[in-house]
Amino acid sequence: MQIRKLLSRQIATVCLGMALPATSWCGTFTVNPVRIQVSSSRPNTILQITNREDQSVTLQAHVVMWRFDGQKEVYSDSDDVMLNPPIATVGPHQTQFIRLGLRHPLEGAEEHTYRLIVEEVPPPPKPDFRGVQTILRISIPIFVVPKVAAAPAPQVSWQAVRTNDSRVRLIAANRGSAHVQVKSLEVSSADSPDYYLKGTPPTYLLPTQQREWLIDDKRTLTAKRIKILAVTDAGVIHEIVEIVQ
Repeated sequence: MQIRKLLSRQIATVCLGMALPATSWCGTFTVNPVRIQVSSSRPNTILQITNREDQSVTLQAHVVMWRFDGQKEVYSDSDDVMLNPPIATVGPHQTQFIRLGLRHPLEGAEEHTYRLIVEEVPPPPKPDFRGVQTILRISIPIFVVPKVAAAPAPQVSWQAVRTNDSRVRLIAANRGSAHVQVKSLEVSSADSPDYYLKGTPPTYLLPTQQREWLIDDKRTLTAKRIKILAVTDAGVIHEIVEIVQ
């Protein structure tokens, strides 16, 4: 996946394909919002897609359930969220609105997580076209707050385990009922100024899910404890964790 140009409303060009040769094409779009939340009290919302190109493009959209299996994202078909329209042609420099709505209120104490997948329907290649034609694909998280008395909330716990090859595996487990996004993560020694991990990409921790980071730094061989600084959309987390042998 390649992002070619970041625009003021966040997302923009997203292309799929292998290596991009000199003769390739991908569109430029803005999407707003880039994260969707609905609930029983607010079951509907609108996604806005603007075509920044000089030619029309046809897009199709669908919603899938979203979870993690270990470190791998897993998607499965779902009809819990309705879309209107599911397919549309967006003219040059025009805006398309896609309406999303819950088909029925979702029960349970845990937040439900989905992804809205918006894909380009590729046009037939021109007779003189040579190269690889890439297509637009955008994936937007959807969080559905269930019908419960108390609002769902994340609850993150941390564990550090030394592996057989003397590296350290950092595990973050969300034992709460709502997601949390780890926007940035820094790991350092709790007893010295050494930094072991810095500049990690943003990642989501879904309810009852866990994520792992492998720290491959020889300085951890003598470390007993690590210090964690995680900036999340639910606040800043400071933790000191013992390394389990």
